Amino acid sequence: MTTYGRAALEELRDVVREAKNGDPLAAVTVLVPNNIAGIVARRFLAQGLGDGHSGVAALFPTTVVRLAERFAAPHLHPRRPATAAVVAASWRAALSKTPGVFEAVAEHPATVEALVRAGRELRDLDDTALDAVAAATSLGPDLVRLYRDVRAALETAWYDEADLLHAATRIAGEHPERVLEVGTVVLYLPQQLTQAEATFTKAVAAAGSLEVVAGNAGSDKADAAVLRSLERVGIPYQATVQQPTATRVLTASDADDEVRCVVREVVTALKMTKAHRVSVLYAKQNPYARLLHEHLGAAGITVNGPGTRPVHERAVARAVLELLDLATNEVPRGDLFRVLAAVPMRTAKGQRIPVSRWERLSRAAGVVQGDDWDIRLRHYADAHRDELAATTSDGRREKLSADIENAEQLRAFAANLRAELHRGARLLSWAELSDWTLGLLHSLIGEAEELTRLPAEEQYAASALEQSVRALSTLDALGAPAGLRPLRETLASQLEGALPRVGRFGDGVLVAPMSSAIGLDADVVFILGLAEGVYPARLREDPLLPERAREATGGQLLGYRERIDAAHRHLLAAFATAPVVVASFPRGDLRTKSRHLPSRWLLPTLRTLSGNDELSATGWESAAAHLTTSPSFAGSLTTTEQPACEQEWRTQAAHGGVELDDAVVTAAQELTAARDGEQFTRFDGDLAAVAEGLPDFAAGERAVSPTALERYAGCPHSYFIERVLGVQPIEQPEDVLTVSPADIGTLMHEAFDRLVTEFAADLPGFGEPWTDDQRRRLGEIADAVAMELAADGRTGHPRLWQQQLVRIQADLQAMLAADDIWRAEQRARVVASELAFGMSGAEPVSISLPDGGSVLMRGSADKVDETVDGRLVVTDIKSGKADSFKGLSADNPVLGGTKLQLPVYAHAARQVLDQPDAEVEAAYWFVRRDKGRIAVPLTPAVEQRYAETLQVLVTGVRTGLFPARPPEKDDVMYVQCAFCNPDGIGHGNARTRWLTKKSDPRLAELVALIEPLPADGGNA
Repeated sequence: MTTYGRAALEELRDVVREAKNGDPLAAVTVLVPNNIAGIVARRFLAQGLGDGHSGVAALFPTTVVRLAERFAAPHLHPRRPATAAVVAASWRAALSKTPGVFEAVAEHPATVEALVRAGRELRDLDDTALDAVAAATSLGPDLVRLYRDVRAALETAWYDEADLLHAATRIAGEHPERVLEVGTVVLYLPQQLTQAEATFTKAVAAAGSLEVVAGNAGSDKADAAVLRSLERVGIPYQATVQQPTATRVLTASDADDEVRCVVREVVTALKMTKAHRVSVLYAKQNPYARLLHEHLGAAGITVNGPGTRPVHERAVARAVLELLDLATNEVPRGDLFRVLAAVPMRTAKGQRIPVSRWERLSRAAGVVQGDDWDIRLRHYADAHRDELAATTSDGRREKLSADIENAEQLRAFAANLRAELHRGARLLSWAELSDWTLGLLHSLIGEAEELTRLPAEEQYAASALEQSVRALSTLDALGAPAGLRPLRETLASQLEGALPRVGRFGDGVLVAPMSSAIGLDADVVFILGLAEGVYPARLREDPLLPERAREATGGQLLGYRERIDAAHRHLLAAFATAPVVVASFPRGDLRTKSRHLPSRWLLPTLRTLSGNDELSATGWESAAAHLTTSPSFAGSLTTTEQPACEQEWRTQAAHGGVELDDAVVTAAQELTAARDGEQFTRFDGDLAAVAEGLPDFAAGERAVSPTALERYAGCPHSYFIERVLGVQPIEQPEDVLTVSPADIGTLMHEAFDRLVTEFAADLPGFGEPWTDDQRRRLGEIADAVAMELAADGRTGHPRLWQQQLVRIQADLQAMLAADDIWRAEQRARVVASELAFGMSGAEPVSISLPDGGSVLMRGSADKVDETVDGRLVVTDIKSGKADSFKGLSADNPVLGGTKLQLPVYAHAARQVLDQPDAEVEAAYWFVRRDKGRIAVPLTPAVEQRYAETLQVLVTGVRTGLFPARPPEKDDVMYVQCAFCNPDGIGHGNARTRWLTKKSDPRLAELVALIEPLPADGGNA
């Protein structure tokens, strides 16, 4: 036995040289433990066998199973290899017939996965050990029974690795000349050989010549599995060698910081060492694998090793799997567009699907799922056709025509897809499902050879996906139940296990799990994640094969502690792999907010480095002087002499105050300083530099609504984003549980307006009540409007909507009753409803400003009444709460610019009704939650205050003043301003900035209107 690393390779070289005995063409077969060990061994031996000649010939590195396949595969014909899908289907078939204790969970995919894993381990047991497992636990009898059923179902037409090994063992005994053909066989660094592998290897030794180069990790427990394998083969072994240790230890605050530190070390090592002689091994796939690939990639370092993203995470595979899910969920809108956006897809006519356009259109149509794709898209198209017929604007007609065409295309696509998915749901054979899935894949995405525009990883995923789907057609012979759900589960399981390799071994730095250390040879090795609880990981028993069941097999099943010992052996092999080994461990985990101690297996290294043979894991900090310590990410970044990438270098320089000729750093520093200062800058909403392109409502050329200016007064930043840039928060139809307050208001306004329009010639006279026919008709109109809202997908869940509609109908009737009382008191009659100005062909209202300019206003007043004495009363019907209207009066008619409707409605009533001298009063009428009216008469004082307010607001817009003014109170149950709190986690910093910036003189007039400063000029 020898140590791992270079010593093992040198021992192998000597054994191969002796086996060739001066004949360079003498065949030598080397049985390696893994692919990396085979490549490393072949490249090392290619340098020469130490006999004065370079190169090597007739050398065949392979594994035990592959050698057995070479011997036995032809003899097992016509049986076929039992793929993972075949084995899983066989277990599923056995479960469907007699599930036993697994009946309650027989259809859960995790059950099949667990049984398949257990079956792989049971495959190496003899009948006596299987009987022992059956008797060991309550699940044992049914587990072993199902396993034997699966084996019986597979053995006639399929074969697995154990079958290959058994057949190869028989062939080696009956035809020893077959073994002699492969020459001398060298068993190189054997690990945990199964009984079948050991039996075959023993047969090879009996028929030919077998040499062994076994690795010794220096620990009896760690080497126990290797020694047992040698015993099974009948090979004597030697005593334990000295246990290797790392040459240096690094510790970081957490795994992320640990990876950054190691990447910096790799950058330094590459200055003196070739990349293919540097390896980075990690103790745990998550989070180390992806972090290492990302950070090494950012540092510009080429890597190779196992991939970090299995095929099922690739866009093509994910899209197909999610397409299968749509069939059982009636094609939810959000899920469909997530699938369509994953990879480029096409319609039945071969046209590229306009995903963004269709998504916006379906959202506007209110599509959720199921029949909505037909009903609501049809309603959307019909409504646009009606508008198209009444529109004269060429630009608007073009847009409406495009929307109608896209709506029809989307409706046809959705109908075809739903029909195809429903057809797939009815298929009950694996062959039909395989053909159907391939057809769906090819029609929507294309043949594998057509996907050349996709990245190489996606092309690989498409190829793997197609091969997996085609292989499913053979499962009918197993009797496994077929359907979309089993199809989806089987595909997902296969693709999840497919992990394509990144790069080619030898090109760049190797990044691999710890187990890859077996057979590896390098000059510098970095080992990450050596924290207790991470490596070794915590023991978790398998409920199907717990420890007592494993013990009952008499050593035929690997125990859980033996698996821990295997992990220890891998680490010790890694320590012996290179002359320079840097081991690292994180002191904590920010993801779980926990603290870590160094691994127990790192203690020998820590004791050696510190010279303290009594050092314990809990006292590791006493040896900190002998470690390389990263206090934190920020601490390492600001002090390291070797930044790993451009970003780290730039950040370090900026932190050190170094002036760089770097536009990115300069911009970042400028932004930070401006945001922290008291001056109102372009980073806070000062657009004075581009004011030339902003709307000038004081020019009297462009109309503006009072609600738009109210929005500006409430939060100028929100106005800019929403009204100037046209960006609005997205509301998904599927998230609408109940009708919005705005749509309730729309329903009530529309119903009342239609009532007034319909009875225009027979409206109640002065002080007269609404008639019973008019009340009944209002209910009918409300039902009709409600149906239109439902067709648009704006009413939420049907049951909640029915409850809301009952209340809305009651509120409408109560509104008429309250209107009867008010008009009787005022001796008034209804004159008009939805009194439009500046829209629908009506002239806008012009408001003269103090500076001589004028603002054209547009909008629509809900209701206009006239009293017997000729006084006009304009009413704005409100279906919401009255909280934000408190304080509104003739003395304060605008509430800081946030209430601008009433004065302009009063002006509009005079203008539209051609009564320029009439006495006018405008009022908000609350008809649902809060009852009552808030009235403001149009007096000269109100007109002046209104004009002054408009002057401030339109000047702010024209000059580019758009500071963010978040609400005073924090968001709790809902987001008050989606533009100040776009991520929904709070607007605290934005509010602080507003309180700082509002003292800037440029904002004085605006602040005085919307949020005046205290008398002392300090922040409010």
